[in-house]
Amino acid sequence: MRISLATVEDHSRIMHKLRNILGPLRVLDAVNRAGGVARAAQTLHVTPGAVSHQIRALEAALDTRLCRKEGREAVLTPSGMQLASRVAELFDRVEEAVHEATSLGRPRRVRLKVIPSFAIKWLMPRMAGFYASHGDIDLEVATVARADDVGLGDADFVVRRGHGKWPGVHAQALFDDVLALACAPSLAAEIRHPRDVLEHKLLHSMIAPVSWDAWLAQAGLPSAGARLVPLANAALCLQAAVQGAGIALTQQAYMRDELARGMLVQPLDIALRSGEGYFLVSAPGTLDIRPCAEFAAWVASVA
Repeated sequence: MRISLATVEDHSRIMHKLRNILGPLRVLDAVNRAGGVARAAQTLHVTPGAVSHQIRALEAALDTRLCRKEGREAVLTPSGMQLASRVAELFDRVEEAVHEATSLGRPRRVRLKVIPSFAIKWLMPRMAGFYASHGDIDLEVATVARADDVGLGDADFVVRRGHGKWPGVHAQALFDDVLALACAPSLAAEIRHPRDVLEHKLLHSMIAPVSWDAWLAQAGLPSAGARLVPLANAALCLQAAVQGAGIALTQQAYMRDELARGMLVQPLDIALRSGEGYFLVSAPGTLDIRPCAEFAAWVASVA
């Protein structure tokens, strides 16, 4: 293949020009993302004057007006916004390429913090399916005591219970907070009316110590005299219920496998709905990391 001298010179000239405007293009990208010169200066930790100087240098190099005054703030012109949009795409692709290059040969890992019941009853039954489609991603699962007050720490994701509107994080809905009854099929025939539950041991998680009180009140029944059996978590409650030890009141989302297999039944259609839910929570920018984005997308597909 023959390469003409003119082609080489043109390429050299273009690369020289790109090197000269690379810094100003970064500043333009910051102005676009921040929504103005002053706010971009704050994110870049420089003065607004320094940002304006870089924008003017870029305008001179391209012979195009990229910024204009709007009140007290300097904002991008339509040409500036168009250029900034394309530049942002390119910088994102460069960052992704760098991340892929530096991660080559390393295991792709996603770190997750959850309560034990979620890990045992929701995540583990689905984990083989995740690895079947994402065999190159390792899940690192740690457990925490409670789901309503858990911080990210060094984890990529936590599963948190609440309203889903926490500041400074991204929250992806998993399932509603619904507590329902479950018991072994051998007990179900004895439970035809809400008052019949009082003839049995009532299993509940220590994390939700007043759940049976709330259920009985909703059913119009007194809680005095109820034979409550507190267990460490919902997973233990369900296992005890499978063995016929009593009636469990626990997360409906955790009992689907046992219900589908006929190991448990729901004797009464009376559930507690808090109006809250369980969410997959991550910090800003986490979903820009490919393994984390793939994990979140998979969770959404199976939730």
